[in-house]
Amino acid sequence: MLKNVCGPGDVKLFGAPMEDTLSFRPGTRFAPQRIRAILPYLEYTTILGNPRGPLCDLGDVELLQGAPAENVARIERFIQKVEPPFIMVGGEHTATLAALNALRPDTYVHIDAHFDLRDEWPPGQKLSHATFARRAHERLGFYAIYIGVRAYDDEERRYAEEAQFYVLEGPDFSREDVSDAVSTASGRVYLSLDIDVLDPSEAPGVGTPEAGGLSYRKLEYLLADLILSLKPAAVDIMEYSPPNDVSDITAVKAVRLIMHMASLLGGR
Repeated sequence: MLKNVCGPGDVKLFGAPMEDTLSFRPGTRFAPQRIRAILPYLEYTTILGNPRGPLCDLGDVELLQGAPAENVARIERFIQKVEPPFIMVGGEHTATLAALNALRPDTYVHIDAHFDLRDEWPPGQKLSHATFARRAHERLGFYAIYIGVRAYDDEERRYAEEAQFYVLEGPDFSREDVSDAVSTASGRVYLSLDIDVLDPSEAPGVGTPEAGGLSYRKLEYLLADLILSLKPAAVDIMEYSPPNDVSDITAVKAVRLIMHMASLLGGR
């Protein structure tokens, strides 16, 4: 399901194996290679049928371990050479800052257990997986829709409220709630999915698991509603952590979500 030569309108796939600031369980830098290893062996029937064809694989961005600012800059330079639509596979969520810098969306959709809006985390560190969305908003001033957040600091909630972001908290929102959120979006859209939005019972292979998350099936339909309605320029799937996975439980979901999103982006 991967090819190395891109044609007009192909959905591109590339890895951003960044892992410099994770505050709990390491391992996200291994996600792109693990996903490529199992992708050829799974069947793909999405809610829109089979994917229209293989993804165009652009490989991984070359990064320096332990240099977050430099790595964000490297990923941004890489993205500037990639024609949307594309799917970026992380790696820690900080890499999404590079995509936002490169694409400069009007609306940012953030599907995650966390806001990632801290000013510093850990204390004294301005650039990390828990602060990148704040750094991006300070620079770019986009409108944001948050879906699935359930673990955050009061500081982050206040920032989201003051910025007038739309927030659907926890796993119990309806499709009507999603439709209301979508109605507030405008302009160019970028969508980011942190796999820890799923409940840990469904996705144990993440860096920062949080109890009380979404089911896989709910996430699958959520992505269909969002991508078909908003037609994002590009998407990413972040924070899958193979060393923390169990029997590839998270991996098979991540791969299926990638093919699902590729079908939606590709117009099937």
